[in-house]
Parts: sequence; C-alpha cells; structure tokens
Amino acid sequence: MFPIVLIYYGYSCELQKIVRMITKSILIQLSSGDLEALIFDCVDKAIKLNHSNSSNSFEEVGGITMAEQITRLSAARIYTLVSKRLIPHKKRGNRLNFRRSELLAWLDEGNRQQKGGLDV
Repeated sequence: MFPIVLIYYGYSCELQKIVRMITKSILIQLSSGDLEALIFDCVDKAIKLNHSNSSNSFEEVGGITMAEQITRLSAARIYTLVSKRLIPHKKRGNRLNFRRSELLAWLDEGNRQQKGGLDV
C-alpha cells in the first residue's frame, strides 16, 4: 500500500493526517469509495479556503493599462481626467496607480437618472 498525498495550492487537509499515521506504522484500510470521498472533501475545502483568502487578501492595483481595460477609455483620455483630478488615482513619484474597486465605483457614479418616471 502506497501513501497518497494530495496537495492543492499548498493545502493537504486530512490526507496529511493519514500520511502521518501511515508513517507511524498505523495501518488504515479505506475502501476506494471512502478514499475518493475523502479526496473530494479535501479538495472542496481547499478550493473554498483558497477562494475566500484570495478575494479578501488584496485589492488589485494597476497602472494605465488596467485603467484602460476597466474604463474602456484611451490612455490619452485617462491622462486628461487624471490631470483634471476627475478620476480616482494615486501618484507616487512618476508612477500612476489605480485601484480596481475605485475605478468601478467611479464608473457606477456616472449612472444617469431616468427621465420622467411613471406618475399615477
């Protein structure tokens, strides 16, 4: 019997415990169905943990290229908006930075109100 180690994005879940038990000369017998269920459970936990960590751990910051992709404006137009301080940005020395969340919020602020609602 060979020890099975599943590593997914650096996480090894319960299988690490199984390997430790096997190396301590404790024999564990699992049916193929039980082993498959354990592996799927471990991978599911790792994916959920990785997803929750990645979405909260950092906020994407980028340069003019990212700002062009998010706003779909040309670089020249973005530089004009920056010079007039009409678009959210950060400047450190010669480096111009944008945060994805700030650009998306800025785009949402530009929504127009509907003309003439239905009054009854």
